[in-house]
Amino acid sequence: MKYSGKIVLLSRTAYLPGRDDGFLRQLCDARIELFCVLGVDAQAWEDALDWMCIGEDGQGRHCIVTTSHRDESLAQVIDFAQRFDTRMAHAVQVIER
Repeated sequence: MKYSGKIVLLSRTAYLPGRDDGFLRQLCDARIELFCVLGVDAQAWEDALDWMCIGEDGQGRHCIVTTSHRDESLAQVIDFAQRFDTRMAHAVQVIER
């Protein structure tokens, strides 16, 4: 799957490393610039991508701005992502998982 540089994840399930780390690695490999998450276990999703970006050696693979949005609507988070300034212009891509 091809990913935009701005991802909004609407999480329907709790983050599970064995199931979800492959997806997060794909986002790192796609060199996205912004990852916003809302829904179930949003903070855990954000933390997992942060740790993945830091890497086991602490040197970091790629810097991705991550945010979790508690008590915000999908429309509010999409608006936030659209307004967020990144190095390159990107459309906001919403993913439900």
